Amino acid sequence: MTPSIRRRWPWFLLVGSLALNMLAGGFVVAHSFRPPPPPGGPDRMLERFVEDVSQRLSPTDAAVLRKALDDARPLFVRMHVSREEFTPRLRTALMAQPFDAAGVKAMFDSVHATDAALRSEIEARVVDTLSRLSPEGRLRLAESRLP
Repeated sequence: MTPSIRRRWPWFLLVGSLALNMLAGGFVVAHSFRPPPPPGGPDRMLERFVEDVSQRLSPTDAAVLRKALDDARPLFVRMHVSREEFTPRLRTALMAQPFDAAGVKAMFDSVHATDAALRSEIEARVVDTLSRLSPEGRLRLAESRLP
């Protein structure tokens, strides 16, 4: 290597290092100013969907959707409670001596039956709510990004 190329190498390293540090700093700053994500859960997701789609609906159709969501909140609470109660029950069953496989199977069957009943009730409410929307409202709903 010639002496001039040997002297330029640290310069390229310095510029490259500076560029990488600036890029990393940009990511850190962008991440720190980003708003926190909204809380999760099916009820929150549905609530955000209703708020988004309500802006494109007539006031009557938007009111129908909001009322349906408010009426369905107890179902979401029941679903959440059912899921939260399952884990401690499963943990207790796993630690039991002797292990009761039939009891664990019955517990899973019970949870599946509860989930199916809640899903059926939610689906019936969705169909009822959709039938109360105007044809234009259903069209706007079909054109939106469904959850």
